[in-house]
Amino acid sequence: MSPDPYTRAKAALMGLLLAVGVFLMAWFHHVEKSDIVFTHFFYLPVVLATLWWGYRGIWVAVGLCAALLLSRLLSTLEVSLWVDLVRSASFLLVGGVLAELSERRSRLETDLMRQGRELEQRVEERTRELSEKNRDLEAYSYTISHDLIAPLVVIEGFAELMLERKSDELGEEGREYAERILKAVERMRHLISSLLEYARAGKAEGEAEALSPAETVQELLAEREVKVREAGATVRVQEDLPLILVDPLKLNQVFSNLLDNALKYASKERAPVIEVGGRSGEGEAVIFVRDNGIGIEAEDLPGVFDPFTRYYSGDEPGLGIGLATVKRAVEGWGGRVWAESSPGKGTTFFFTAPLAQSARGAEAAAR
Repeated sequence: MSPDPYTRAKAALMGLLLAVGVFLMAWFHHVEKSDIVFTHFFYLPVVLATLWWGYRGIWVAVGLCAALLLSRLLSTLEVSLWVDLVRSASFLLVGGVLAELSERRSRLETDLMRQGRELEQRVEERTRELSEKNRDLEAYSYTISHDLIAPLVVIEGFAELMLERKSDELGEEGREYAERILKAVERMRHLISSLLEYARAGKAEGEAEALSPAETVQELLAEREVKVREAGATVRVQEDLPLILVDPLKLNQVFSNLLDNALKYASKERAPVIEVGGRSGEGEAVIFVRDNGIGIEAEDLPGVFDPFTRYYSGDEPGLGIGLATVKRAVEGWGGRVWAESSPGKGTTFFFTAPLAQSARGAEAAAR
């Protein structure tokens, strides 16, 4: 295999330096008859040779020393031979020191490259293991949730039949039991629906579309009109929010959970106020949903997006995966999510999404 251009360039430069050195040696020893210390020039090829080739580069120093001593013996200079011996020894010493440093540097670079490859391999293995575990978890959640729905339908059907056909025979106590069964079924259905939503949030089911966050929020508010009115909540939506390029299902999951979370944890001391806004950044939009609810304690804030975590006591049904679903959905389209909160004053949830114009421009440039 032929050497690369860089190796050939180094060899050519070294040949040129050695030729210049031999010329200077011959000129000063045999023409000028002078002992001007031109030999300082020899440090340059010695240094470069040992830096480039390690211990093999010392042969350059050995060759220069031999040539210097031979030329000195053939010349008529009256300077002591010991001067050139000392100079030759200094070339060899400098070459040896630099060769050792060069070899140590090469070993260090080799070790770093090996450790880097090992680290990359371990990261790939761990990433692959984590991906497999996530897929298994998603499949498990999806399968179990669907399997749980079937018996619930049966339970709900029989409870409704009992209330419809055997109401008189059940009596007041029996009807109360049947109604409790139906309420429990409804609560269980809600929990299963949350689990299914969490499982779907991490899956790429639909294609990204250019969407208006403001329109999406308005549609979701229309579905929650009764709930918003009963809570006495005021919702303000910034109309000029930038278009973003995301999966419509995931965007609905994000805003649904954030709006429901704001309504669920509203303060009892004041009417709920929910604000939805955002701004454009470099290639992405930063969207926020702010409320004036009960807020989150500082020590709880880092884990607020962890699944199956609830920081509030109460009778509200839930698995504590609403915000975890938000995180999975946002990360599913490559965004980031975080929260800022003050206990008793409210919480602001932020998430990022690619701008529709920027994404289209990058796609056009790629074509």
